[in-house]
Amino acid sequence: MIASLIRSLFRRHAAPSVASSAPSSPVRTIDSVRRAQTESARITEAKPGAPPWQPRSAEYWQARTSRVIQRLEYEWAETGDTAKWPDVAELLSLLAAEPEAVIRQLPAAARDAITICDDAKLSRNDLADRLGNDPSLVQGLLRQANGAWYGAGLQPVLRVDAAIDRIGIAGTRAVVLASCVDGLLAKPGASFDGMVGAVWSHMVQTAPLARSLAPLFGADAEEAFAVSLLHDVGKLVMFDRISALRLARRRAVQLPDHWLSQALEHLHEPLGASAVHQWRLGAAAADAIGRHHRKERPSSAHPLAEVLFLAERVDHARRKKTAFDVEGIWALGELNGDITSYRALLERQIRAAA
Repeated sequence: MIASLIRSLFRRHAAPSVASSAPSSPVRTIDSVRRAQTESARITEAKPGAPPWQPRSAEYWQARTSRVIQRLEYEWAETGDTAKWPDVAELLSLLAAEPEAVIRQLPAAARDAITICDDAKLSRNDLADRLGNDPSLVQGLLRQANGAWYGAGLQPVLRVDAAIDRIGIAGTRAVVLASCVDGLLAKPGASFDGMVGAVWSHMVQTAPLARSLAPLFGADAEEAFAVSLLHDVGKLVMFDRISALRLARRRAVQLPDHWLSQALEHLHEPLGASAVHQWRLGAAAADAIGRHHRKERPSSAHPLAEVLFLAERVDHARRKKTAFDVEGIWALGELNGDITSYRALLERQIRAAA
């Protein structure tokens, strides 16, 4: 199931081996590739008086997670159902451990690839050589470069360096993340497996929406794509801990449906932000994921968080086949910019996602 979801994200285009007789391109630095790939985007004006975004630390999100867990523990103790559902307390105890024990690290190959992408000293050819050692990354890069978003109307690219030129560093980073996130998916058992699949499906479907909507907020399209692909990763962390509890107890984990729904709702944002910090993917991504529901009044403008909020709402409307109230959603998320300028694009995205 997961493999088919990834294929739906990076639609396969038939392509020969990366070996090609085409002449090699001149050596270019990654900085020059970044500049060449930067798309012109109209920067959205923030609401008057909105202060600039100030990044939150990993400690902030860890403390926020701890407070939510403490509240969940207190509320659960008040229900009188603790003896009937002992796995609730066990799961909360697992989630309350240090982040290193709660959040699985990205695979070593993925961490190395991300580090390579962020090394501005490497030339484009060196970057292509390093990433070209991983067949799965090569396939992902070529599929992305030849897909509808980048390859429409263009000749297919058959080389890793040409693919990097076309999709840029941020796009390359997104391919790396897409190739490894499914490796983090756990098998918690019983009905939980279906929930894991639904969460990942939603993340996959929201990512291209976020990429299309990013220019409306002055956000980088590929950063929005990658962050959206991870935006509910906090839920996957929780299911991973359910899987760990299942293995430790050697039996199916029993949790009340209504309690699990509430726990996922309250914990997945701070847990997701902590995971992004743990994986060293940056404070901007962590803060966007940590506040993508925008339930609190936004204290500052954060384009990535606004993109995530809007893209997720579009996907929810598509999946539930409900009308999309543009003005209501815009007001609910306290989004920046003139909504009248964006209505046509939003309506096109909603129709395309239907």
